[in-house]
Amino acid sequence: MPSTRLFPASDLTPADDLRQRIARMIEEAFADTPYPGDDNLCKPDMDGADMIRAFRGKKWTDVQINTLVNYHVDLPILTPESFRYYLPAFMLAILFYYPHLSTLPIGLIHSMTPPDPALLQKYLEKKTDQLKHSQITDFLNRVSVFTPDEKAAIRAFFEAYRLLVPDGRSELRHLPRALEFWRTA
Repeated sequence: MPSTRLFPASDLTPADDLRQRIARMIEEAFADTPYPGDDNLCKPDMDGADMIRAFRGKKWTDVQINTLVNYHVDLPILTPESFRYYLPAFMLAILFYYPHLSTLPIGLIHSMTPPDPALLQKYLEKKTDQLKHSQITDFLNRVSVFTPDEKAAIRAFFEAYRLLVPDGRSELRHLPRALEFWRTA
């Protein structure tokens, strides 16, 4: 059984085999994703100095698990380009280290889930308050930068997640809406 570059194969169970297949898909889809640049890691109007220091100049394949765990709550301050660039590291961490990641899965899935349909409708009708309006705009900007291959890898990640973590924590609340969105994105 072939292994991915980041996670070598051994005696694989069906769940391990699924993880390996999805990991390969993620690695291939994001292999040529461009680094956003040191000056384009965090949104300029956000205080992302710590996150910038942690991620500056790092390839997504070189980010340590503890860095992902420490900064997952700051995902909303990443620029769409840096979110896109580092997303595979977060997805692979969840695939292989889920029990050790605290609330990282919740944060990532929440950041990849579209707002509630009722809120989207209010947004389209221009009847939302400024904070909710910016959350919707941020989500749309974040997901607009992905290529078709990257979207397919994200879709495969969510499908695998549903199978691999059927009794997941509170992220399961967002999972159906995320799956629905990425199936058509």
